[in-house]
Amino acid sequence: MKAIILNSGMGTRLEDLTKSNPKSLVEIKDNQTIFSNAINILSKFDIDEYIITTGYLSDVLESYALENFPNINFRFVNNPIYDKTNYIKSLDLIEDFDDDLILLHGDLVFTYQTAEKVINSDFPSVVVDSTVPLPKDDFKAKVANGLVKYIGVDYFEDDALECQAFYKLSNDFWKIWKERIREFCKNDKDNVYAENALNELLKENILKLKGLDLKGSLCMEVDTKEDLQKAKKLMDE
Repeated sequence: MKAIILNSGMGTRLEDLTKSNPKSLVEIKDNQTIFSNAINILSKFDIDEYIITTGYLSDVLESYALENFPNINFRFVNNPIYDKTNYIKSLDLIEDFDDDLILLHGDLVFTYQTAEKVINSDFPSVVVDSTVPLPKDDFKAKVANGLVKYIGVDYFEDDALECQAFYKLSNDFWKIWKERIREFCKNDKDNVYAENALNELLKENILKLKGLDLKGSLCMEVDTKEDLQKAKKLMDE
């Protein structure tokens, strides 16, 4: 199994905390960063390669990863136009491979229990949570009969659930999504979410994706200083 962790963004909403560090190197607890928390947890599972997309301050992240995790097999994929594109372009730059995978945003704070639920899923899945209020600006998923029909920031209907970009995918699923991602980028649609490409495939019934309900197990995105304080509190608990 491989892990793809998206770390190309600038994290501007964290203001001074990301002036000299990528967002994923912001500290959350006792010298532990968002990145190290993720790697420490994921390294307990059978993952043979970590594909890390980079962009903003890529050299800082690469040095940190190699120095702190010398026994982890990292592959860094740099998006040189990270400031002009969304992470769909970073995914487009990843070479094809033949393996199942997990895919997640690099600013996610989560627990071992969350990772275990995702990695042990026997069906292509993405994290949702029926116990969390719908966020205003972040991902929501339209879920029907346990299957995800749409993922976006603009969906607030009764069947919407809070959603985080933490996926468990079969290689067949990934190859189909990756091909649609490639089409988007070839057509200069590289400043949208990768989920825009996925939504087309879900609507066309080409792919089926399960909504994996965490029911309160910690998995949250750190975009702002308020998010960071909340994450620190939850980690302490």
